[in-house]
Amino acid sequence: MEILEEKLYFIKDEFIEKYNPYYNLMENKSFGTKRPTYFCFRYKMNTEILWFVPMSTKYEKYLKINEDIKQKINREPNNFVFARNVGGKKAVFLIQNMFPTLEKYIDREYTRQGMTIKIPKSVKKEIGKKARNIFMLTNKGVKATFTNLPEFIKDIENELETKIER
Repeated sequence: MEILEEKLYFIKDEFIEKYNPYYNLMENKSFGTKRPTYFCFRYKMNTEILWFVPMSTKYEKYLKINEDIKQKINREPNNFVFARNVGGKKAVFLIQNMFPTLEKYIDREYTRQGMTIKIPKSVKKEIGKKARNIFMLTNKGVKATFTNLPEFIKDIENELETKIER
């Protein structure tokens, strides 16, 4: 399967079983509709690693959480990217839950009636901007996500090196 950046994908249960609960990943659910869905991108530091950002349609819930955080810190938080139209629905991308993975753990692309779901360019740009900020904070030693990113990245890099050695 060709993995294209800036599309939506599902992750295999194998990945969740391997790295959860240690890294506080969202559980896969498959009651009728498989979820969560993840926005996929690569970061220039290591293009063999994919980055997944969970997408939720609980727009109003996260809008309220965003406003509460905004009031506490007196600025726009880095936690979320809100989109008014992703496949005809309001959605929120949970930057605070992003994590690294490898292509082998991608289950399949999220489509609706066989059609790719388009992510608005402005949303892609904002996800990229907030993700870069997370990387910058992480490099400074700030825990900016629910996962321990430095340790998680090392685990994924080790898995990648093991694959290359074989």
